[in-house]
Amino acid sequence: MKNINLTSHKLLIFITLLAMSCSKESAVESQDSVSTLSLNNENNVKKASDTFNNGDTILNVNYETGTFDSGITGVTATHASAADAAYIVNPANNGSNFAIAHKIVYGDTAYNSDGNIRSESDAVDIQSARFFPGDERRYEFSVLLKDWTPWVSGSTYETTIYQLKVSGNSTSGSGVPLQFRTARNAMRLRYEGSTSIKDIITDLRPYVNQWLNFRVDVLWADNNTGYMKTYMKLPGQNNYVLVDEKTNYLTFAGDVSVGNVGYIKWGVYVTQAPLIRIAYHDNIRIIKLPLQ
Repeated sequence: MKNINLTSHKLLIFITLLAMSCSKESAVESQDSVSTLSLNNENNVKKASDTFNNGDTILNVNYETGTFDSGITGVTATHASAADAAYIVNPANNGSNFAIAHKIVYGDTAYNSDGNIRSESDAVDIQSARFFPGDERRYEFSVLLKDWTPWVSGSTYETTIYQLKVSGNSTSGSGVPLQFRTARNAMRLRYEGSTSIKDIITDLRPYVNQWLNFRVDVLWADNNTGYMKTYMKLPGQNNYVLVDEKTNYLTFAGDVSVGNVGYIKWGVYVTQAPLIRIAYHDNIRIIKLPLQ
């Protein structure tokens, strides 16, 4: 009788250990499946903790937390005081649940920030998201021009929707290496000091209230060894298309020795009377190049 009980006891221990092992293996398999879905299934809701491009992503602001900072300390929403200068959009209608909206109203001081009519987010407080000479980066963002009023005749009054900017002031100096702007009814690239301007969409009106996707690859340099390549993916297009390229080019418009740092901004900045401007932004990413 004792031998039978001992054998039964050993069998029970073996079955228990086997069940625990299977449970752990299932848990690992489940985690791998979730990771694969997050990376490869576009219909799967993206989380703030997702990684892209084999872990090369430095910043991924996708707003899937439903919050202004996308769950990332250091991401700001706006410095304008108006209650609707920034708000969360749900659903985003671009395969994600959430996006951020920025709004400005010409002549309304509640939409004034840093000395001008603007409502912009930024990531300047995130050390890893800053850029300096020698850095090679990819920048991505999606934008929807909400009920965008066609250009009113007269002065152009460009509205900026995204900036690769270098900090500075009247004593230290700096510049804006690249701005995406609407000008009249076009989308244009404006480079540092307005030394170069390139219209990449000649007529925006067919694309109002649709998501537009942009990508910029940059080698940051404070001499003529850098490059800047801009790509675009319009509604109906499956791949990004190169729309402008600068090589052997000074890309960093500042001086690190006096404290200038590079950072990104997205939102809406300036407009003409009497317009209201609203833009949605999503999938703000910074990716380290070259990809691993």
